[in-house]
Amino acid sequence: MPFIAEPARATPVCHEADLCVVGGSCTGVFAAVRAARLGLSVAVIEQNTVLGGMAVAAQVNEWHSINDTTGTAPLIGGLTLEVIDRLRRRNVIQEISPVHRGQFRFNSAELAVELDELVRSHRIRVFLAARCVAATREGPRITSAIIEDRSGRRAITAPLYIDASGDGNLLRHAGFAADKPAVLQPVNLQAIVAGAHTSDGPVPWPALEPLLAAHHYPAANSRPWHFPVPGTALTNLFGARLNGIDASDADAHTSALFEARRLHRAYLDLLRAHSSDLHPVVVAWAQALGVRETWHARCHHRLTGGEILRGQPFADSIAQGTYPVDIHSAEGTILRYLDGREEFVPKTGPTVWRRWNPEGSPIPACYHIPYRSLLPQEAENLLVAGRLLDADREAFGGVRVMVNMNQTGEAAGVAAALAHRTTTPFPHLSPALLRTTLNTGGSLLLPTQSVTY
Repeated sequence: MPFIAEPARATPVCHEADLCVVGGSCTGVFAAVRAARLGLSVAVIEQNTVLGGMAVAAQVNEWHSINDTTGTAPLIGGLTLEVIDRLRRRNVIQEISPVHRGQFRFNSAELAVELDELVRSHRIRVFLAARCVAATREGPRITSAIIEDRSGRRAITAPLYIDASGDGNLLRHAGFAADKPAVLQPVNLQAIVAGAHTSDGPVPWPALEPLLAAHHYPAANSRPWHFPVPGTALTNLFGARLNGIDASDADAHTSALFEARRLHRAYLDLLRAHSSDLHPVVVAWAQALGVRETWHARCHHRLTGGEILRGQPFADSIAQGTYPVDIHSAEGTILRYLDGREEFVPKTGPTVWRRWNPEGSPIPACYHIPYRSLLPQEAENLLVAGRLLDADREAFGGVRVMVNMNQTGEAAGVAAALAHRTTTPFPHLSPALLRTTLNTGGSLLLPTQSVTY
């Protein structure tokens, strides 16, 4: 392809901070808040016009279990629990019982305002509608993050950086290693819909299957699913999963948005054709595509599926969870639970339960994510957080959900505060000090020895 040669330019520095966080998802915001609580001045760069990432811009309004495999002992505290309490006080969160996978459903728009309040109260400088488009680097250290926003091209400088962008916008621009899997988890788009339920709830999918072809809804696609929007009479309609989409590619991302909106309309047409009493209409589209996976940083440890499923403890564990390992394919989704059960959810037909581990096998209380999986190779002043962490396909299928990724943000923020306080490069931080400081701030990290029931 042809290229355009741009003239050299000097980019003005618009802000200096102790820590610069790229990505304002809950992961990035939680990193910023934990660092600010420990005394750092923090800047956050977010490409959307709201904070919250997948939970807000993509309207993925469910957080999964925060308990261990018995369902009784809490494993996840910190800012996840703080935000749940904030939403509970406003009556805009639904607590699910009994817990299968999801434990909380929330109003995404209300969550956005709570995140605004968090960053404002901690005097965090936020750059909205801003993208990290370049970086400068000296050896193992990043020296600036360069953004483009409504004011033009500007630079932010800091001695410490966290990349919570999901796509590795800072990491990759700075030239640190990253990998993109050959098979990526699917994407989907959400819509806020009025009038999509009968008095008995959502229309069951089998009743709609005879109408698929007539309304150009591909039978090979996954079924949409519905969650309520707490505090309203509206429905959050999760669109069909689209496989084979690399959402870090601009053209693929655009095509996915068009196709997802088309499928939503086709599905709502199905509902209207099914019943003259239903008049569903979209009242708002998610501001962002729901993306599960693109790039992974190449870190000091690649978390594996085996480590997840056996609950491997790590001396530098900084996050823990119990969401099952989910593996999406063209046929459906396989979910492997830590208690040895396996759930297969096909695109058509009933769910099938079986076992991946024999009855009577030890059941770990949870799985663990090590600090080393957030620590990019060759970097001294950069950590990653969120779905950019280093994990193989099976492990990522379990740890990728938001209640887990929130913890990686908190860990990165606390690590930044400790690195700043002790002038220690990220690779040389004490894991014991990091874990102790996380727990002092509200995290619920278990002792690092293996725990089974």
